[in-house]
Amino acid sequence: MASIRTFVTMTTDKENLDEVVGIFQTFIKDVQEKDYGILTYHYFIDDGDRPVIHVFEEYESSKAHLDHFANIDQEAVGRLVQLVQLSDPHYYGEPSDEERELLANFGNVHYHRPLVSIEDPVAQT
Repeated sequence: MASIRTFVTMTTDKENLDEVVGIFQTFIKDVQEKDYGILTYHYFIDDGDRPVIHVFEEYESSKAHLDHFANIDQEAVGRLVQLVQLSDPHYYGEPSDEERELLANFGNVHYHRPLVSIEDPVAQT
């Protein structure tokens, strides 16, 4: 089964950045303690008057992706959405019906189906 990836950006005010980072740290702690099958979980930032945070996630399966959402700290999510403006999310892979239903809550999700890839990039090294 191919992995799935998601990408979104979040814009926030500089004065909220420390609190946003604290929320991300909560998510990372939860991922390490509660989740399985998360291959990538990264946050990057463009500095500026309104910092833009880039969020990259990769899961080994649709089930791991759905279970991550079931395990996530809902109170932290609620606070995060008060502090940031989300871009349209991007989903790379073949979503299950359950994922499409879940992601419908995030607005205009852009779905990108696989075309061609290196099957096992690690084996190439």
